[in-house]
Amino acid sequence: MDKKRVCVIGAGPAGLSAAVEGARLGLKIDLFERSEIGKHIRCAEGFYDSMHLVDKPEVGVRYKVDEALLKVKNEYRVGCRNINLWMIDRGEWQQGLAEQARAEGARIFEKARITSDQLADLESEDDWIIDATGVPSITSVRYGFRDYYKRNGAVTVQYILKGDFTSLGERLKFLAFPHYKGYFWVFPKSSTTANVGLGYFDPECKDRNLSGKQLWARLEQLMAQERITGQIIKRTGGIVPIRLREQLQYGKVLLVGDAAGCASPLHGGGIDTALITGREAVRWIAGNKGKKSSFSDTIWCILSPKLDVEKGLCQIWKELDLEALDKAAAFIAQNWQNIGIMKLMRYSIRLLPKLSTGLRLRRGLIG
Repeated sequence: MDKKRVCVIGAGPAGLSAAVEGARLGLKIDLFERSEIGKHIRCAEGFYDSMHLVDKPEVGVRYKVDEALLKVKNEYRVGCRNINLWMIDRGEWQQGLAEQARAEGARIFEKARITSDQLADLESEDDWIIDATGVPSITSVRYGFRDYYKRNGAVTVQYILKGDFTSLGERLKFLAFPHYKGYFWVFPKSSTTANVGLGYFDPECKDRNLSGKQLWARLEQLMAQERITGQIIKRTGGIVPIRLREQLQYGKVLLVGDAAGCASPLHGGGIDTALITGREAVRWIAGNKGKKSSFSDTIWCILSPKLDVEKGLCQIWKELDLEALDKAAAFIAQNWQNIGIMKLMRYSIRLLPKLSTGLRLRRGLIG
């Protein structure tokens, strides 16, 4: 029996995961990457396995995050020892995944851009196509839903800075904004390099629609406020899709990773869901004969528990003003002294009904 031919487009986490797993399953995998693998990384490079469904990264790990700083009005230390959270060099990590894929028998073609016009040819040549092209996906261009990502995405800007980050050590820092606007982050990769950025999440938030120049100015203001300085090595940013699409299959084409819109609506991270959707796409293809569940239903079934918790947390966040959000941060950090008995009573009506959702966040969503 001939092997199923699968064309994977895009060598980010989702595409590489599909290539590795697909080759292991005996599929004939051709992976096309428009640039070079591991180049043009735009994310903050935190690897958060929120569902405990992926393996610890084997390559590119800078450190396991055991503590984070969470600031609203006050700054709190949040223990992360029991959460699967690592800071990685994503370029190095993706190159490692590519080597795994090659070792399993996948063919990888770099600097091989596939356009939406070429997608039709691939559909006639291959048994299946996995679209891991990110935002906007080539499928969205071909089938007319390109604007979906902008309407359902967070807006981010980020610097990679060279400076002195020894005071943070191996800790991530977050400054959360009230009413689900978003947050500012400082993610050290080493004592001398950090990813420093800003993301707005709520589509109704007016700050989300600021011009690019205004977004960069806001980032500069927050850096000055938090006394973050350094030499700018790189500027990145763009749309992070934070709403999973209902339809993830178009004929022979399966959407995975950012193309599927599966980044977290809570924090914008999407490495774990990219790995999961890429892996599950080739598993679904390999066992497709006689299957009753569609690919879309399969992914929704896997990710719904995570999405339900995160959507609940986003709704809580949206309801909280600055004072209430600060008390929620104290609760997450288990800093009872900063809450105070009187203030705890004041906010208990608003926070305690959501206690179970908050506790699921505290232990890592699904763990």
